[in-house]
Amino acid sequence: MDEQVSLALAGRCAPYGLLARLFNREIDEALLEGLRALPFPDDTGSAALDEANRAMGSYLATADEHARTELAVDFARLFVVRRRSTRTAPYPNESVHTSEEHLVMDRARDEVRALYRSEGLRASDAARLGEDHIALELEFMQAMAERAAKACDEGDDAELRRLLDVQAAFLDEHLLTWVPSFSDTMEKTAQTGFYRGLAKLLVVHLHEDRELVEELRGLGD
Repeated sequence: MDEQVSLALAGRCAPYGLLARLFNREIDEALLEGLRALPFPDDTGSAALDEANRAMGSYLATADEHARTELAVDFARLFVVRRRSTRTAPYPNESVHTSEEHLVMDRARDEVRALYRSEGLRASDAARLGEDHIALELEFMQAMAERAAKACDEGDDAELRRLLDVQAAFLDEHLLTWVPSFSDTMEKTAQTGFYRGLAKLLVVHLHEDRELVEELRGLGD
């Protein structure tokens, strides 16, 4: 694999890590300062990505001393305080969106837990969040992306192909089956521009990464 491919593989890791952190727990002061330092370009050529960046960037650019509290309240409303209906709330667990009865801890949780174990991974915060929580599914993609980058650097083409196949299947069979619906509800429910933008950014990222994974898989054919 050439240097450009190696860089593309390595570049997939950090975005998954940041997204996983943003959905895992509320934003603290250190993360807020880090987010303020990030660029949010609105001329990427993707209308959806530009819209997401404008929403998040505008919020952060005008955030005052109350921003962290405001974001914490929005995070709690979206993901912590449970509403009576799982059909209309942005529940961050796959099972709620894919089970017929909209149940937490249904088949999807068992499937992703088995997959994590097959790859020798133990999901952090599984007891608190559930293995099919969006943050933990994103952490899984981060771990697989890191392993793929390592396999490329070590010249292990067979392992690289296997890891890319695992990621493609996980996107197709899990994340992309429920995140668009979840993000749509999140965007409608969020009260801050930051979380409305994050909802849109998540979907854009997953679709764009799926295309990139397919391109990288094609290089090995």
